[in-house]
Amino acid sequence: MQKDELEKLIDGKPDDIKGKGVLLFNAHLQAQLNVKNDPSAQNYKSMRAAFDALEEFRTAQGGGRSGENFINIAAVLEHLEKDWKVTKTSLYRHHKEGKILSQNDGTFLQSSVDKYANTFLKQKATGKRKQDKLDELQRNKIEQELKNLQLKNEREEFNYQKDRGLYILKSLMDLELASRAGILVNGFKHWIQTNVADWIVTVGGDTRKAGELINKMNNDLDEHINHYAGSREYEVIIEASEELSVKSEE
Repeated sequence: MQKDELEKLIDGKPDDIKGKGVLLFNAHLQAQLNVKNDPSAQNYKSMRAAFDALEEFRTAQGGGRSGENFINIAAVLEHLEKDWKVTKTSLYRHHKEGKILSQNDGTFLQSSVDKYANTFLKQKATGKRKQDKLDELQRNKIEQELKNLQLKNEREEFNYQKDRGLYILKSLMDLELASRAGILVNGFKHWIQTNVADWIVTVGGDTRKAGELINKMNNDLDEHINHYAGSREYEVIIEASEELSVKSEE
């Protein structure tokens, strides 16, 4: 409690209330001074008792109990030990290093204690700093953004290559293969009709010349396949058409 807080609290109150308030306030100040001069366990205990008495007076006068300040670093340690991994040695060292600052009267603001804990201490429940969790979330966010960017670039590259004619629709490819298969079947039928007379002449109806017939048919087949495999344009009539959907190469 600061002096101006006490003055507001006892303003308009009877003299005995004012006197008690001033007495308790001065006792608390003296206890803090004693701890500063001699930080013994007994002096800390006395300062805690003086603080509790002053806070009890505050509550009795309608001021409410202050939850914003810790009277000393020992009180901070007691508070932090509930939820944070902290030792007396590390806390005192951090205080000297300026990682947790006290007020001019030696007390510690709740906001300062919370900021210190969130920045430098690990939680007992998770074993991690809150800052580590935030860093992990930020790292995951960045990684996801990079994946999305990479996927976007791949899609744009694919669309660019498709526009250059390096890719065709899978559905169109299926139609092309089906069309060429039909052409191959029809070609075989026509090939048989065209060459059957030559085959018969080749062997003269003599089964003993089956080997010669096989050679002749194989040669004709090779010639037909070579003709089919060449780059040609075919006119294909599709009886029933379906709406084509754009899909990437599979």
